[in-house]
Amino acid sequence: MSILYYMTVGILLVLSFGAQEFLPAIEFAHQARVLLPPVLYFCSALSVSFPVMLIFAFFTGFVWDARHLPYRPDKIKFTDTSEMSPTGNAEMRTRSRGDLPHGYSILLFGALGTVMQGIRPLFKRGRWELPVVMVGVATFMWLITEYLLMSFLRGRFYFPDGLWTKLITDALLAMLAAPLLLYCLYSLARVLRFEVRNDGLTLRFHGS
Repeated sequence: MSILYYMTVGILLVLSFGAQEFLPAIEFAHQARVLLPPVLYFCSALSVSFPVMLIFAFFTGFVWDARHLPYRPDKIKFTDTSEMSPTGNAEMRTRSRGDLPHGYSILLFGALGTVMQGIRPLFKRGRWELPVVMVGVATFMWLITEYLLMSFLRGRFYFPDGLWTKLITDALLAMLAAPLLLYCLYSLARVLRFEVRNDGLTLRFHGS
């Protein structure tokens, strides 16, 4: 039943991007909200195998970047007049300086998903205290790393007060949503008789 479980989780990831569009933002927390696709990805990384986790990281990062990366005009001169715009101006639209390249989230999700893989035995046992906290930590690390990379590309580091309020609220909302998502994945695994394998991990808890 492994394939069926993986396919079902994959479908849930696809649907989460649609559901994300209807989740309201918290005005007083600088537009913080539940980032459903990343949170679901971090939760699913606790149950799937490492190769499948990488596939989910690629999909989640690719679609997230395609949906949320900014796109601004920037003028580039051409020597070939055949490449001019229809208005006759030798320019085109491209990404401006300081914007992150498409696909960067794939690497971040892959790295953080690898960390989540290390606590898979806890998910298997139904012990979600640490996994819930780690989902919040992973969300915060993803967002702050994204901001630091953008600041580095722009050659300027600036940390407004509202930044920390938004990042911490996003992480707390992720931790709030994590138990429900973990319960859904855990129940789904039981219904489909999917066994979470430790893949060679030898961690022991409470001496067992």
